[in-house]
Amino acid sequence: MEIGYIAAALVGLALGGKAAPPGGEIDYDALYRFAHEHSIVPLVAYGLKKADLSPPPEQAGRFANDLRVAMAMEATQEVYLQRLSEAFREQNIKFMPLKGCVMKHLYPQPFLRTMCDLDIQYDTARRDDVNKILLANGFFFEEASGTDGVNVSYRKPPYLHVEMHGVLMDADVPLYHEYFGKNFERTVPKNGSEVMYPDEDFFIFMVAHLAKHYFMGGTGLRSVADLWLYLKKKPELNVRYLYDELKKIELDEFLKIILGAAGVLFDGKEADETRQAVCRYLFDSKTYGTTAHLITRQADSSDRGAYLKKRLFPDAEFMAINYPAVKECKLLLPLFWLIRLVTVVFTGRGRNNDVTAVLSASKETLDARNIPGKPAFIRDEKFYAQGNAEENGGYRKGNTEHD
Repeated sequence: MEIGYIAAALVGLALGGKAAPPGGEIDYDALYRFAHEHSIVPLVAYGLKKADLSPPPEQAGRFANDLRVAMAMEATQEVYLQRLSEAFREQNIKFMPLKGCVMKHLYPQPFLRTMCDLDIQYDTARRDDVNKILLANGFFFEEASGTDGVNVSYRKPPYLHVEMHGVLMDADVPLYHEYFGKNFERTVPKNGSEVMYPDEDFFIFMVAHLAKHYFMGGTGLRSVADLWLYLKKKPELNVRYLYDELKKIELDEFLKIILGAAGVLFDGKEADETRQAVCRYLFDSKTYGTTAHLITRQADSSDRGAYLKKRLFPDAEFMAINYPAVKECKLLLPLFWLIRLVTVVFTGRGRNNDVTAVLSASKETLDARNIPGKPAFIRDEKFYAQGNAEENGGYRKGNTEHD
């Protein structure tokens, strides 16, 4: 069985799914690598225990060590989440914990749902006060990013990271930004100045967050497990409201496909061609996506040829930007097309660009990107920066929402 399906079955077992325990020989080195790339090592370890499977001592030690680290990190993150929340309430700063801060409490143990960041929405009118609170708690300011620089990032060595979100969705996806853009719309009071989403609206935000990552650079098993588990733990959700609202941001059909893939992954259901393509795309995406997926986000298998033609042989106006001689004499355009072709395809300078990525991408990968729900993106260096990517090829850390 493919290692991704083995890992997914173990996650399903850990979370109460119906997937059968993997049979036969398991490459535990490959399983650990895959789980690490998807930030699900604690879940896979928990699944192995439930399946009564015992890795060899060396691999068992890796899983056990990661479990201890996850427990320590979650405990430290929770201490600081409560400490910051108390400070925000004392100063009457409106705020709302997001993503993993909420999701982890639906897991069998909170440490099983790992988080890279503490994600918190805040009242941008109180940004200076928020900054003082973070600094007073030993964090240092890292960067401002996103729409109008209202998302602010803080770090506290050795591993604590806090993302304070001024908006839930940046303007790089106009459809989502318009829907979620107003601070704290649809929220209800929780505790003092802390607010929360009703269950349905929290789920809608999680779907949109997953979709943005899925269609940009990809997303892995953890984010799909979040949605699947949320529905499993909250059977009383108003499903009609969910789909009516998701239709407004063109994600109603997308959710059906993702939940179909989740059924394959965690409940062992049969996979049709679409679900299989989506599952493999999720496997390849790791936790936060890859550079290859990011730079092929505008292409799909049905228009690969047209896309490559447009990128390899741009019009004279585009070519003149990089080759000024074309502006002076358009008859030189074919010559510079040839120069561009050699540069893009055959030299080191072009090895990691969109053309070579599209040429090497499988039809299955491109088809997985061509499912309903793909939003329009605004390409702007304000939001994206490939030069400072995660080790796994993901987005620039400060300019995307990790969890």
